[in-house]
Amino acid sequence: MAWIVVLLLIAGTGRYFGGARAVVMGPAYLAGGLLWLLLAWRGVEGLISGRRVADFMDLPVFLFLGYSFWAVLRAPCEFFGRLEWLEASVYGAVFLTVRHQLPGRKMIPWVLGWLLLVAAMNEVYGFLHFRQAIYPIGPVSVFGWEVEDRADYAERMSGLFGCPNHFGNYLVQAGLAGLTLVIWPGLFWPARMLAGWLVAAFGVGVFYSISRGSFLAWVASHGAWFLRWLKRGSLNWLGRVILLMAAIGGLSGAIYWGMGEASIMKRWSAVLGKGVGWERVFSGEGDFRLRLAQDGLMIWQRAPWLGNGPGSFDLEHLRVSTWAHGSRTIYTHNDYINTLVDYGAVGGGLVALFWIFLAVFLWNRGRTREAGSKADACTGLGWALMVAMLLHALVDFNFHIPATAISCFFLLGLSTAVSWPERREAMARVFNLGVVFLALLLAGWTGWQGWRTWAGRVLPMKEAALAKLSVVELEEKAIKAEKWDPQSPVMAMALGDAYRLKLFEVYFSAPPLAPEAREKRRKDINHLAEVSAHWYLEAGKRSPKDDIPGVRRASVLDLQGKFDEAEDLYLRGLEMRPHSQFIRISYGNHLWRKGDLEGAKREFEKAIATPGLHRPGDGVDPSVEAREMLEKVKEQIAKGGTKRQSSKLNPRED
Repeated sequence: MAWIVVLLLIAGTGRYFGGARAVVMGPAYLAGGLLWLLLAWRGVEGLISGRRVADFMDLPVFLFLGYSFWAVLRAPCEFFGRLEWLEASVYGAVFLTVRHQLPGRKMIPWVLGWLLLVAAMNEVYGFLHFRQAIYPIGPVSVFGWEVEDRADYAERMSGLFGCPNHFGNYLVQAGLAGLTLVIWPGLFWPARMLAGWLVAAFGVGVFYSISRGSFLAWVASHGAWFLRWLKRGSLNWLGRVILLMAAIGGLSGAIYWGMGEASIMKRWSAVLGKGVGWERVFSGEGDFRLRLAQDGLMIWQRAPWLGNGPGSFDLEHLRVSTWAHGSRTIYTHNDYINTLVDYGAVGGGLVALFWIFLAVFLWNRGRTREAGSKADACTGLGWALMVAMLLHALVDFNFHIPATAISCFFLLGLSTAVSWPERREAMARVFNLGVVFLALLLAGWTGWQGWRTWAGRVLPMKEAALAKLSVVELEEKAIKAEKWDPQSPVMAMALGDAYRLKLFEVYFSAPPLAPEAREKRRKDINHLAEVSAHWYLEAGKRSPKDDIPGVRRASVLDLQGKFDEAEDLYLRGLEMRPHSQFIRISYGNHLWRKGDLEGAKREFEKAIATPGLHRPGDGVDPSVEAREMLEKVKEQIAKGGTKRQSSKLNPRED
């Protein structure tokens, strides 16, 4: 049962946007709770047999989950902190399940083959949409996952993932799994040849993802695996030299081939900008990640020991006034800094403890296991995976993407797995009682929090789907959302958006002639506006550092003619996020609705002048909207009119 759950998690997250969607992670939280429950049963089996189920390698996992549980209480938004904790709980459950539920190492080629199958399916899908900027992913009808377009990443390959960087990391991990099968003792030769061919194919996929971090991780991790194998393999010195030269030649040929690809070289050359020395580094695309890292370190210094709470970087960074790129970044592109910002030095120390324990475990296993054995092959996989993930973590956030994180802890679990005959009897009762108690505690809390998070997500997020819901349906869904998850700002915002859409329908419709109908229309407008404003206010309470609910509420107050109250909300938003083009454009809309065309013109000009990049992935420049609105306002000023904005011009959130 436990292995079925793990394999389904690998398939589900690898099949749909890397698992970075609520429709995927909702069931995944419940799966994590089930894995903890099954681990508790494993502890009971250990009590009966007298063999120890856990060891000191597991200690950092339990320590971090306990610390992060407390950290959620300090998070700027309980809901987003809860999501971070639930994901960490799932990853920990996968790691410990694979470590302690493995019947024997004969099973390892089969489960590694499953990961290779999922990765190969991703790459095939990438080649089916080769160099296609936008293409559909989904549907997965059996789970009710709808079709969704991949964001515009131009020619970069990302398969079934939303982002090429995480797709590249996934293929790096799959390549290491394939190398392990190539040298697996006693494996059927055709299976070894297929695994070797897939390793080469995954390398091609990494190249076409044009992910610089993935490429560096691929070179470093595969190189580390290869050098370790050369050292411990049965080849003589001549064979080692020949293979080493062949590997260097193959890598050189791949680089030469990549240099001939214009799309690949364009992205690599963009790392460095113009100027001399360090000026080139800070004027190229690499500046984006460096600035993010600097901002992250600045935010971390506000709470250096305990951190700001999980899920805090996004909300804190939106208010950093020196951020000149104009785009929202939910994480820094550096998982070390993400950890420090959220959990502080204490949390970072616990994470470091895990990797230190892992390194000691792998060193000891490599020292005590015979070269060329199955355990030794798993040890090599663990070392190479450490190199890949710790290197790539410097420039990306793969530990915050379910598919890459789950595959990582799955492979690390296999690398450190302890078969039943290898289990010790010393202190078995103490260890097993601890495992049973902690696993049951985590099973209950993960299951309950996962269920309420999933069950409370009752509304679609897309505007078109929200607009189709009737007022009666919205009232029913609001009751259900409040019942299961009264702390979710996401659902409160969705309800506010839904009622605002209904308000727009009535407000911008042609006024009826009959007095009774006009009175009914007025009451409907007031009711919809009040309910929408209520939900935006509620969203602001649930996530106090998110300034968007206040701006959305202000747009509703505008339609009620409460311009003074709305103005305070707009100005407060601009004070907190002076670099936000969305808030600046929204404030221009407010002045337009008031009839202050000159003021609206000034705000739209400021929005256009605000430094900003295209939104990551979809290539949409918010200043385009500002220019469109500015032209409309200029036309009205030239005509001498004071006609207010139409319903068709409402800014998208940046």
